[in-house]
Order: sequence, then structure tokens, then C-alpha cells
Amino acid sequence: MEIYYSKEIVNKLTKELKDEFAYLTEQLKRKPILAIIQVGDNNSSNKYIFYKQKKATKLGVETIVYKFPSDVNQNKLLKEIDKINDNADGVIVQLPLPENLHSKVILDSVRQEKDIDGLSSKNEFSFYNEKDMVQYFHFVPATALAVNEIIDYYNIDLDYKKIGVVGRSALVGKPIAHLLKKRAAKTSTFSTYNKRSTIRGIESNDIVVSGAGAPGLLHKNNLKKDAIVIDVGTTYIEDENGNLKLVGDVNTEGLENHISGLSPVPGGVGPLTVVCLFKNLALAVRHYLENN
Repeated sequence: MEIYYSKEIVNKLTKELKDEFAYLTEQLKRKPILAIIQVGDNNSSNKYIFYKQKKATKLGVETIVYKFPSDVNQNKLLKEIDKINDNADGVIVQLPLPENLHSKVILDSVRQEKDIDGLSSKNEFSFYNEKDMVQYFHFVPATALAVNEIIDYYNIDLDYKKIGVVGRSALVGKPIAHLLKKRAAKTSTFSTYNKRSTIRGIESNDIVVSGAGAPGLLHKNNLKKDAIVIDVGTTYIEDENGNLKLVGDVNTEGLENHISGLSPVPGGVGPLTVVCLFKNLALAVRHYLENN
């Protein structure tokens, strides 16, 4: 079984982005600014924000985290986001949001040209409608870009394959499925699976990309012999010492001589997703400079 780690790709892209942000800083006459909007104090969100801040520092990007209480009034939050739009080059809303907030309304309040997560309705429309992708500026969600990078770097052949994507979230499953459909040959067959329903039939796929966030969902008994698996699931669980531990969707027990390739969690798509988010930020800054 070949392991598809992302470290070499991350190092290469980090070097390229560091040079690019140095150039963009000269053009802007200031560091590019990433605004992160956090509502509440979710432990997993804190971890993800920390990783983004750490990478930003390495790349020469300024990050500003705007923290709001979990019971913040939605209208007040929308007004604050409107101000944040004016003072940052890229804006992300850290998910999940508390149930008292309408997530789509909040995501749509981020201006399309600064929506580097690619989750606003306008951005999604441009991304999922082919003719509009050429006409309108948009972002590809970072996790989908990261999966693309893994496929390219390891020369994973999608032609004449049965491909399955587990999970249909707007941030992970749906954009990954869309990108893979675009690049796969017409002779490839394609299936999507909802983690809340049965994944019966998953064992027939030659390539499986899983972003369900369901530890142990995939295992030796439901993966095809010699399949290639890209694990995109990210769930923090407590280990025996009470510390948070990151795990994916795949139970690796017995897989070594069963599947042909695995991009694991941790060490696979996750670190690459953070880098691809900053690729989108660089794209946002370039777009701003070209139009102002």
C-alpha cells in the first residue's frame, strides 16, 4: 500500500506562496490580511484557526480573528461582517456556527471577491455552472483543491474507473465530487454517498474520497481490493489521556495488503487544505490589484 502524504507538496506550495505574498505585499504596501470570523468557542474550531494563523505567519500574511459570543444577534453579526469586508483581503467564517444563526445568510454576507472558502451562494453558482465559471470570478473550495493536488502529484489515474465520494457537504463532499467529475473521463462512473444513509455499494469503487467526518466508516470489509482511498474526514476525539486527537474516516487495520493507496489523516489532505486556502487568498489579492 502506497501512502500519499502531502508534506512534499505542502513544502513546495509554501515556498511558492511565500514568494508570491512577498510580491503582493510590495504591491499593496502592506501585508495581505485574512479575517477569520469565529462565533462561540468550539474546541475543533480553535484548532483549525490556530493552524491557519501559524501558516499565515510563515507566509507573511496578517490574520485578524474576530470572536463573537455564541448568542450574538444575527443582525448585529451581519453588520460587523459588512465592516470586516472593508478591512480584509480574504474573509472566512469558521464553521460550524451555533444553531441560532442562519448559516447560509451569514456565509452570503461575505463579499464574493473575498469569499476564499467559496461558500457564498454567488460563488457556488459560478463554480457549479460551467458557462459562468469563465464569466465570473470565483473560488474553488480549498479541500477540493487539495484533493486535486494529491491526485496530480501522485499521478492517480481517474480514467475508466469507478469513483465514489462519501459526504455531500458544501465545504468538502460536493465540491470534490464536482471537480472529480470534471476531470474524470466520460467512461468513468461516479457515485456520491450521504454519510447519514447507507454506503452500500461503496465496495465496488476503484477510487474512494471520503469526507464524512465519521471515524471508522470505511474499513477493510467495505473497500474494494486494490482500491485507492483519499481520506478527507476530520474529527477530533479524546485519546486515553483526555487530549484531542485528529482521526479520519478510515479504519486502517488490515488495509496494508488490501488497498493499493491511501492518503491518510493526519498527514494527507488536511495540511494541504490550509495551504490551498492561502492560494485562494493570493488569488483574491491579485484580483483586487487587477481591478483597482
